[in-house]
Amino acid sequence: MKLTPRQQHSLQLICDTFAPAEDGWPSASELGVPQAIADAMDFNPRRGDHKQFLQLLNFWDSQLHSMISVARASRFSTLPEDARVRVLLSWAESSLGRRRAAFQALRKAVSYLYVMLPRLGGARTPVWDKIGYPGPPNLGDRSCSSRELTTLVPQQDTKLSCEICVIGSGAGGGTAAAVLAAAGKDVIILEAGGYYDDADFDGAELAGYRRLYTEGGSAATDDHSVGLLAGQCLGGGTVVNYTTSFRTPDDIRAEWAASGVPWFTRNEYTSSLDAVCARLSVNNHHNRISAREQILDRGLRALGWHVDAMPRNVIGCDQGKICGYCGAGCALGAKQSVTKTWIADAQKNRARIVTETRAQKIRIEGGRATGVEAVSKSGHRVSITCKFVVVACGAIHTPALLRRSGLRNEHIGKHLHLHPVSNVNGVFDEEIRPWEGTMQAIYSDEHRSMTGNFGVKYETTALQPVIAVAALPWRNPQQHRHFLERLPNTVGIGVLLRDRDGGRVTIDREGHPVAHYALSRFDRAHLRRGFISAARILEAAGARHIFSPHATWCAYEPGLSGSTESFTQAMDSAGWDSGRLALFSFHIMGTARLGSSPQTSATNPDGETWEVRNLFVMDGSSFPSASGVNPMITIEAIAHRNTLALAART
Repeated sequence: MKLTPRQQHSLQLICDTFAPAEDGWPSASELGVPQAIADAMDFNPRRGDHKQFLQLLNFWDSQLHSMISVARASRFSTLPEDARVRVLLSWAESSLGRRRAAFQALRKAVSYLYVMLPRLGGARTPVWDKIGYPGPPNLGDRSCSSRELTTLVPQQDTKLSCEICVIGSGAGGGTAAAVLAAAGKDVIILEAGGYYDDADFDGAELAGYRRLYTEGGSAATDDHSVGLLAGQCLGGGTVVNYTTSFRTPDDIRAEWAASGVPWFTRNEYTSSLDAVCARLSVNNHHNRISAREQILDRGLRALGWHVDAMPRNVIGCDQGKICGYCGAGCALGAKQSVTKTWIADAQKNRARIVTETRAQKIRIEGGRATGVEAVSKSGHRVSITCKFVVVACGAIHTPALLRRSGLRNEHIGKHLHLHPVSNVNGVFDEEIRPWEGTMQAIYSDEHRSMTGNFGVKYETTALQPVIAVAALPWRNPQQHRHFLERLPNTVGIGVLLRDRDGGRVTIDREGHPVAHYALSRFDRAHLRRGFISAARILEAAGARHIFSPHATWCAYEPGLSGSTESFTQAMDSAGWDSGRLALFSFHIMGTARLGSSPQTSATNPDGETWEVRNLFVMDGSSFPSASGVNPMITIEAIAHRNTLALAART
């Protein structure tokens, strides 16, 4: 994004207020954060967001802004540092949701890049030295490694034909392509992202986010209340997820069967779950508990709460220093992503793979899907003629594609479920180095069923600085940096909510998806109890300082200052509305759900849309409601079951 000099100046002022030069810490500008934010806006395709961002920068250094924010008729650029901080906090604590959203977006953008960017010129950033972070592991020369799959990246306008086009190559698309190719079908896989494999994964967060995640890792709901982390590369989320491999719980299967998809409780779905877990080598033999998870285990056992080993889809996992960087791709090739399993199987059965090419529209003739129109990253038109289309773009992009293609079923885009999650953090006397160790080795279902089968799950994950700052409140630079310096001694307990009420996905004027989401009162009550319980776990494990991810500082020091009761009161005063706390989602579900009727769902139980024949949905958007567990296995099992049915039909 190109900024005017005035806009550049405003952005620099904002960044350097969040992160000024001080006591050996570089300023955000010294690291190039303002320009990196402008560059990152290019990952966002929505022009409306660009316009709002530029309007904000135009307004920022006006006298009117300072008068509204801190009652001073001075430009932001002339205010002393403490007044600039108060301006930022006025946005964080505003009664207006849009102002809180802007603060959260700015906070995340500045803090993420501040801990990821090298010093200008490529030198190691002094930020890592200040927080005791070693940076990504040294993996040696990896230039000789070769990619095993063959992909087509269109370099000119291209016309292709096949029997079945699978749009998307993640958990659903990769599985569907393999099953169909094994049945002898002529399959083309169409993927918007690029193809990367082991040699491309070095643990560097910045490159990893930009290459492997949707919108470079900066995607969020419309009001920025929930960050959305989804894979966009060959293999999708299975390349960057944390290898957690839960089967669909029995009570969820029963709920979904009752909603109009009876096969969820039948042996055919159990057989698909078995087949998926076997192909992905799901096991409990790679569960070495890191120092970070020893804290979780210690706290849970002290309280007498449930704790169990995490099933993981890995072979030969390091479970040590390298494993902690798996969110930027598994450098060892231990993670059994669909790239290494189902997609490899599909290509052995002659499936073709087209990458860096985004589907724009499904061609429909006579009420049937007959092809796909797409555009490559380099701008070339790609036209695919086929007899069947399987849409597996994920629960944000699938409904957008269906809408752009003219489908009108009222449930397309509705029922968005996210499993909102955030960390309650504890600081300990002992060194933990939370960026190391198995990504996720244990979990707790102690409060999985707070109301019926709705509740929360407790998990931790490796905390690289960028993950840590995601849930680290910003009240002023000094306090923020104090807790960054304590990162080697910090553990974050993730409270993962199974939401009941959800949101929706719409499209803007240009056809790009926009996610709308806000926690209902029902769901906020469960998240609140989860945060309180996470604090209890940390306190039982010996934490010296405990704080929440609220925009207003909510914390206590067990045995010295405050208690779980005062902590709860502080969180309630800070609020649970959108923008009041940092929330994220790695699990994006619903928006084109399976069901028994077009009055209640977007597709029939086999995944075929009610409006268009030969058009199927086979990804996380198929879920009738939130799964309550990490969804990878469920997505693959649904795709496995429904593509077996499709293969038998064609």
